[in-house]
Amino acid sequence: MTSESIVYIDLGVGGMTCDDCVQHVTAALESVPGVRRAEVSLERRSATVEASPATPAEALAAAVRASGYNAFERRRRSA
Repeated sequence: MTSESIVYIDLGVGGMTCDDCVQHVTAALESVPGVRRAEVSLERRSATVEASPATPAEALAAAVRASGYNAFERRRRSA
């Protein structure tokens, strides 16, 4: 992947209460095809995902929901 083919997707994440939650959400996001890296913050209740432009935010939110947490897209931006 080149830098031109990367977007950053910011998600709001609800339901996290500890570092284990952060690890579960990170693993869920990084399991989505097209995701290069996910950074999850317990304090900000958010996640920033580095991914292919073809990666839909809804797939990310669905992966987070499947792991037991809430998520919604806040913003998508180019690299």
